[in-house]
Amino acid sequence: MIYLSLIFCIFNDSIKLYSHEKNYTSFFVILSYTSFSQGTRLLRQPTLSNNQVVFVHAADLWKVSINGGNAIRLTSDDGYESSPKFSKDGQWVAFTAQYDGNTDVYVVSINGGEPKRLTYHSASDNVQGWTPDGKILFRSNRESRPTQTSKFYTISIDGGLPEAFDIPRAAYGEISEDNKYIAYTPITSWDAEWRNYRGGQAMPIWIVNLKTKELIKTPQLDSERHVNPVWYNGDVYYISERDYTANIWSYNIKTKQETQVTFHKKFDVKNIDANQNGIVYEQAGFLHLLNPKTKETNQIVINVKGDLNYSRTRWMNVSVET
Repeated sequence: MIYLSLIFCIFNDSIKLYSHEKNYTSFFVILSYTSFSQGTRLLRQPTLSNNQVVFVHAADLWKVSINGGNAIRLTSDDGYESSPKFSKDGQWVAFTAQYDGNTDVYVVSINGGEPKRLTYHSASDNVQGWTPDGKILFRSNRESRPTQTSKFYTISIDGGLPEAFDIPRAAYGEISEDNKYIAYTPITSWDAEWRNYRGGQAMPIWIVNLKTKELIKTPQLDSERHVNPVWYNGDVYYISERDYTANIWSYNIKTKQETQVTFHKKFDVKNIDANQNGIVYEQAGFLHLLNPKTKETNQIVINVKGDLNYSRTRWMNVSVET
């Protein structure tokens, strides 16, 4: 009887297939990984400018053309970088970083260079985006108390003291392009990966008129969770689990009409960002560009080629003391 065992080993952009039979018959096949590759996976939290995308991979920030290609690393600190957001002119990226033992707001030029620290409070400061007048919007729990765990603040790119935003409680959100509205969720979720959650933390998007403070809420027909609101052409786009897979939906604040925009069935949409080019989003580990007018979506094929020294083959002491 012949026993056949297969071992797959993926490294250096190739797949090596080893086969060994007990009757000493063997064969060796090499298949090119790039022949069927769709780019690097595990690309997260994208943000969009006129011609570039910045995203998180392996806890660092990377940039790439909006058309895809080989990514260039923007940051390389041991601390975790997250939540990148392009400035309106596309020249700066605000982001959250765990440097110096704390979580704060930083900004870095799209051309690279040393990141500049903007907040110094011992609380956790998390970037949300930019205001229409060029300040950075961030969430902080520096004034946390029961039923009001976090709120929004703004800070200049030149530094200075943050200013509290005129909303008493907020977690994730963005200000409209005309500076008339803010779309946000009032609380954070303790388990963002709890799929199809229908509990008390499943919130709609709150849309507030910044002048009159009138509140509009997106409709929750099945008590589903709505998250990550962004603005495009006057409408609010957000992620909803209405159809039990997280997809992008839109809401028109004038007609009160809600529309499903993407129809993924297997993997959830995770993070989105928008500007006049459209909407960029994360799904199945890849990044995609959506045209909201036609609902056409295309993957941005991105290759990340970093040294990633923490994943290299190396000797480690795995002895266990008893």
